[in-house]
Amino acid sequence: MQAEDGEVRILFADTGQGIPKESQDRIFNPFFTTRSEGTGLGLAITHRIIQGHGGRIEVDSRPGEGTVFTLHLPQPAAASA
Repeated sequence: MQAEDGEVRILFADTGQGIPKESQDRIFNPFFTTRSEGTGLGLAITHRIIQGHGGRIEVDSRPGEGTVFTLHLPQPAAASA
């Protein structure tokens, strides 16, 4: 987790098979999945929640190397004393 420029960044990374380029533009769409099981709603819901908090989510994936999801969220204001 990093905090700078008025935002908090949270990175999730794996060393899995990666996401093919042709799928990366669709992974946040409801019901999109490349698997035989599941609904394809997980990333769509996550995307909506992050947007609802004024943030954004980015994906950097390289087939055969893995994927990094970066969540950018506004940094909360300091609590008043």
